[in-house]
Amino acid sequence: MTDDQSPKQATILVIDDDRIALDLIMLTFNATATVLTALNSENGLEIAVNEQPDLILLDTLIQDVDGHEICSQLKSMPETENIPIIILSNSNQVEDELAALDKGAIDFVTKPVEALILKARVANHLFQKRDRDQLKLMSSIDALTEVANRRRFDEYLHLEWRRAVRSRYPISLLMIDIDYFKSYNDTYGHQKGDECLKAVASEIKQHLMRPSDLVARYGGEEFSVILPETPSYSAFSLAKRIWSGV
Repeated sequence: MTDDQSPKQATILVIDDDRIALDLIMLTFNATATVLTALNSENGLEIAVNEQPDLILLDTLIQDVDGHEICSQLKSMPETENIPIIILSNSNQVEDELAALDKGAIDFVTKPVEALILKARVANHLFQKRDRDQLKLMSSIDALTEVANRRRFDEYLHLEWRRAVRSRYPISLLMIDIDYFKSYNDTYGHQKGDECLKAVASEIKQHLMRPSDLVARYGGEEFSVILPETPSYSAFSLAKRIWSGV
């Protein structure tokens, strides 16, 4: 895989207290990715949950904490369970590699790290993740309105609710229903009804300013909007703007 094919804009989290390894990894990936670093397990877990990196490089021993257990924790949380993890280890024993894979790691690289090999492996896993994410996105979009579907709504609400509880920030939810839609459908036909649904979805999307805000088709003529880190008064103001726009 050539440098020209390497993924751009990827975010890589490195959890390692080995500063020599950190310097090498930073030098290897700084030009093609955003590299986040954590020198201990607690900070690493916090960054992983909050920043949602595309890939994690995790050492097997961070300040006397077993990296395999950190890997297991990451794989047990819904916020991080789908992030590929590459274990970095001073050991080249088969048993250690099997232990890493058993805990959910996608790859195992021995130290001292060979920069070109690590770069190639990371690029491969990032491309595979990109393809998986694209397939997941396609399966989470409502075909008619091109907003999130009910499945994606349920997943995202669960994720953001857990994050709000953990971080103690507000979260708001709008439920939007089109009045008299059945009568409109009966009078003008299903094609016009579909056009109406698409127009309403488009109008709602225009009022959402942040990437974290999610509009979904909840079912039939119902839409929902998830607003992380949003107090009730801000959600009410947004609801009025959407209502006026429609």
